[in-house]
Amino acid sequence: MARTSRRTTPPASSPPSVPGSRLEAPWARVPAWGLVLAVALGVRLAYLLTAHGPAFDAPLLDADYYDYLGARLARGEGFDPGPFWQPPLYPLVLGGLYGLGGHSLWWPRLVQALLGALTAALACGVARRLSGRDTVGLSAGLLVALHGPLVFYDGELLATSLGTFLGTAALWLAVREAPRVGTALLCGACIGLGALAVAPLLLLVPPLAWALARGRPLRAVLGVTACAAVVLCASATNRVRSGEWVLISANGGLNLWLGNNADVDGAMAIRPGAAWEALVNEPSRHGVHSPAAQDAWFRRKALDWCRSHPRECVGNLLWKARLLLVARELPRNEDLSVVRSQSPVLWALTARPGGVALPYALLWPLAAAGAVVLWRRWRAKEDVRAALTVAGAALMLAAPSVLFFVSGRYRAPLAPALCVLAALGLHALLSRASSRAVPLGVALAVLAVSVWPVRLAVDAVDFEAELHYVVGGRHARLGDDAAAVEAWRHAVARKPDYLEAGYNLGLALERLGRTGEALQAYESLLRWYPREALLRERLTLVQGTARDGGP
Repeated sequence: MARTSRRTTPPASSPPSVPGSRLEAPWARVPAWGLVLAVALGVRLAYLLTAHGPAFDAPLLDADYYDYLGARLARGEGFDPGPFWQPPLYPLVLGGLYGLGGHSLWWPRLVQALLGALTAALACGVARRLSGRDTVGLSAGLLVALHGPLVFYDGELLATSLGTFLGTAALWLAVREAPRVGTALLCGACIGLGALAVAPLLLLVPPLAWALARGRPLRAVLGVTACAAVVLCASATNRVRSGEWVLISANGGLNLWLGNNADVDGAMAIRPGAAWEALVNEPSRHGVHSPAAQDAWFRRKALDWCRSHPRECVGNLLWKARLLLVARELPRNEDLSVVRSQSPVLWALTARPGGVALPYALLWPLAAAGAVVLWRRWRAKEDVRAALTVAGAALMLAAPSVLFFVSGRYRAPLAPALCVLAALGLHALLSRASSRAVPLGVALAVLAVSVWPVRLAVDAVDFEAELHYVVGGRHARLGDDAAAVEAWRHAVARKPDYLEAGYNLGLALERLGRTGEALQAYESLLRWYPREALLRERLTLVQGTARDGGP
């Protein structure tokens, strides 16, 4: 019998598994940063498409001012006279977008959605460089991508999104394995531009310059020089426009005093209206009128108080450090717990299970565990420079909240670095190593601090009433008194003793010729404020108009 040759070939149903082959799952070939970018952009676009409400439809307070400046710049009218009141980069970006695409709130929001997605991808890269693990990088990127407050601020007309992106980009450039001269220049430029959006980002200079040096001080010098060149453009412009030297903007002294005085809790609760105007005009009542001199006046006032009350000053700093660790977003111009209902996406990303506010109730404990990991690496001398760079950047990004005051939007630039640390901590806690006991203990201690209730003066503010009040102010600024009346009526209905809302409601009704309704508005307020001279004056004028045959 003839022998037949037999070939041993794999069955057709069992193809060889070769990495990178065409039979590999498509998503397996997607880099971690690409997946993070797609998720972050998708979440932000979903938020923009589902968001609706007074706070989303009408920019509030600082956002309204930025919108006003952007429209002025788009028309070629320039900034208001004098030095910049707030850092100038974001209004310039708005002006460029409005000039190219028309005055639509969608242009900056779409650009900021992209910036938010890029921020998440950069955080992924920083965590990957720090840990050497794709999974840690992916975790950090997804934490940023799904960070509810960052998603919210990416939809607001505020400099927060732009500043957070530029600060994270600078950190990513600084931790790269082989920084070159171009990298150093770009890193410094990112810090400088970031400071022209959110001034405290200048604090990133020391840790990132040290990271760039790596035995070659020239690179650090170049980075600092690039940063200084960008910032000095604003300083020179302030000098030309006002004849005064103001580094970036003239609001720093006021913010410093708000966080460093005998009653920081009460100062943080000062609201838009008569009390705020009285505070801002305080230097003028003392004969100080130029913006730079007023800025210096508030700065001296804060520093003099700290010098004369060192114990209370240190106590304030420790108290603000404790507030920084609070899980919930501390409100400034808006309360996230009020506006989160404007989109199901935002509602889900800022969930409050059992009253515990996400994401910071998880981020702070995980980041604390990550800080333990970095400390161990420093002790073991494992990739010390990258570890110290990230730790130093996180401390510098946290410092403004402690030096000035804590607020949700002011700690937002810290969030990407916090997510990087949290990804490290999460990996350490999920590992089976016996050394995870210390990170776990630290995480639990920080969790207790972050969720422990704290009562603040600002908690007594009715932010829903204030929301309608400032929306009415925007409508009035745009010349739509009918819409302003509707908004102010909502504010007064929720808070009948709201002096500023009721008074402005009466003025708008007068402008519309509805003197009878204006009379009712003033009379209603007089029940709460019988000695208010302005109310009595307006009431007398309206009564006279009504007697003369007015509407």
